[in-house]
Amino acid sequence: MKHLLISFLTISILTGCQESPETKFEKNGISFTSPTGWKITDDENLDNQGYYLSIEKDGLNSSGLLIITWINDSLDLNEWLEKFIDKLENNIIYKNSNLTFETPASSEFNTIRSLSVSFDFNISGVKHEGIIHVFYGKDKTIAILKQEAIEDKKKNISGFDTIEQSFMNE
Repeated sequence: MKHLLISFLTISILTGCQESPETKFEKNGISFTSPTGWKITDDENLDNQGYYLSIEKDGLNSSGLLIITWINDSLDLNEWLEKFIDKLENNIIYKNSNLTFETPASSEFNTIRSLSVSFDFNISGVKHEGIIHVFYGKDKTIAILKQEAIEDKKKNISGFDTIEQSFMNE
């Protein structure tokens, strides 16, 4: 019995430390590649009115996070971006983090013209930064939030690039 328990614990530890495999995501005309070492952690249909998806870099101390949300409708980009800003400002995690936003500006996400706003915040003494892009897709309005600890930028760049460069809306 003791050997069985030790074997079970060893297998649990080894499988818990494995990197998440590369995954292709395809739903409602949105597709992208979630790279090795990144995992889709939330995947939720919003009553057929839209979709919510989060992708995180593996590891307890990793900070890479990308959230993709879309609404199956055409929304005003300025208003939708403002709603995202309001949600972050009123979120308990960000509320006491010295969250600051820059002025929204024209930008691009994988060659798609977007309206974006950069932001930064500080959690437990660790400086983070992020950006929210909002843009129109085929029969939908899409928002993408990307954030990370500044100290993790080198670790996260290839994963973020893979997701962005593979992103398609058909």
